[in-house]
Order: sequence, then C-alpha cells, then structure tokens
Amino acid sequence: MTKLQSLKQSARQSATWRGHQLGRFVTLDKRGIAQASCKQCSMSVMVNTHPQPNDIDIAGGAVALNCDHDTA
Repeated sequence: MTKLQSLKQSARQSATWRGHQLGRFVTLDKRGIAQASCKQCSMSVMVNTHPQPNDIDIAGGAVALNCDHDTA
C-alpha cells in the first residue's frame, strides 16, 4: 500500500466515524495531494503525502466535524 492510499484510507475511516459519506478522491497534483467531499453535506478532506514542516497530512472539515446533514 502506498502512502497516498494509506492516507486516503485513514481519512475515509475518520470521516465515516463522523457520519460523512465521502465520494471518490480526486488527485490534485502529482506530488501526492488528493481531495474528497461528503455526498451529504459537502465538507471536504484533503490528504498530502509531502506536507510542509508546519502542515499536516490529513486535513479538512470532514475529519474534524460531524456531518451536519439532517438524517431525520
């Protein structure tokens, strides 16, 4: 498993735990940055295989906040 695949899997698990249903990851550049959005609330998550020293490798609302989609 590549680092990018591993980060995507971790991001998907975290987002799912928060109630999100992520769509497919879209690769943004060849350096290993990809993004996906929740199908219900549009919050996104981004993964980066080469973050800057003061940056993180998994970031975004979908891994930080619960899905605010009305499930009722």
